Amino acid sequence: MAIGQGIFTRSITNDSLTLDSSDGVTQVSILCTSSTAGTVTGGAVLGSTSSAAMNIAENTSVTIGTSSGYPIGDLTITAPSGCTLEITASLG
Repeated sequence: MAIGQGIFTRSITNDSLTLDSSDGVTQVSILCTSSTAGTVTGGAVLGSTSSAAMNIAENTSVTIGTSSGYPIGDLTITAPSGCTLEITASLG
């Protein structure tokens, strides 16, 4: 039997998608295809500084992944009203 990797694809508009380690996602790419920016927010804290939302502007993409093969922890992807985000994720 061949070893495979699942691929998740989804467009979201006026919605959000939250990932946690139980989802098994090892890499996620997010592309904004609208003039309204979306955001991505991590759930980790560095020292005493909490993560904050990072904008993803039109025709801009961001890819987040782990080289260790461990799944990505808390991550929230948000497409506000008027925003469309194209999401592709690799499942370990």
